[in-house]
Formats: sequence, structure tokens, C-alpha cells
Amino acid sequence: EAVSMRKPLIERVVTVTGPGVQTPKNILARIGTPFRYLIEFCDGYSETASKVINGGPMMGISQITDEVPIIKGTSGILILDDKTASLKNEQVCISCARCVDVCPMKLLPSRIANFVEYGRIEDARNWGLMDCIECGTCSYVCPSKRNLVHYIQLGKAVWNESVHETA
Repeated sequence: EAVSMRKPLIERVVTVTGPGVQTPKNILARIGTPFRYLIEFCDGYSETASKVINGGPMMGISQITDEVPIIKGTSGILILDDKTASLKNEQVCISCARCVDVCPMKLLPSRIANFVEYGRIEDARNWGLMDCIECGTCSYVCPSKRNLVHYIQLGKAVWNESVHETA
């Protein structure tokens, strides 16, 4: 439509799904529409709804409110219930290498996360911190429930901040 009809991006299809929504649907929504309206269109939250995520379960970003607008990058709204939204307590890495096996970038997520956790950002960068695509598969398969992607995101933020301070 953008090319053939010269139509600007004013709407997009958004999937509203998850155990925390009454009736999951795909909705053609206008850019700028608050999440709340789409959730209401899906018959609202279920009784057990507890978390709203912009995106999917692997790379989505948790929202603090449902007043967030639909933007051009919004493809889905995931509503989780208490059971699926609960974070497990992190445990010590058992060096099983599952995160390494599933990493599409062939990185060592546990090593990078350890460097970040202990403030060794330069070492994390040297081991591929900035190459991580933050897909979330490492965190998903981790039997110790380590939030590897969160550490990597933190490392990238700290690195970017230090680069801008020196510039």
C-alpha cells in the first residue's frame, strides 16, 4: 500500500493474545491507539491477568501501563497471568552450556553476563557483548533461570553511556 497507493503508515495489524486476555484477536489498529482500547476490544483482561508485554515472550518489553500507544513497530500485545509472568529466583550458573548451544550468534552468553554482573564491561565487549541480538533464547533455556538478556542489555547501556561520556 505504501508503494502502490502512496499510503502512509497509519495502521497495522496487532495480535492481542496470552492467558491474561479474554478473547485473543488480530486487530487492524491505527497508529497511536492505546493498548487499553485493543484489550477492551478483546473482551478485556481475564481475572488472572498480571502483566502487559509489548511484543512477544522472548524479546517483548514489559509495560507499566496499558495507556501505551501502538507504534509502527508494535506487532503484538501479550497479556500474561500470574503463573506465566512470575520470575523464578536466579540461581548460580551450573555451566551446562545450554545458552551457548542455542545462541544464533555463537556467543557465550553466560560468560558475557558474568562480566557485566561484576562490572567488567570492557571484557564483556571483547567477548561479543555488542554482537548479541537479544533474542532471549539463552534466558529461555537456562535451567538456573539466569536473566542473561537483562545482563547483556545492561552491559550495552553501560558501554554506550561510557562511550558518550568520553566523546
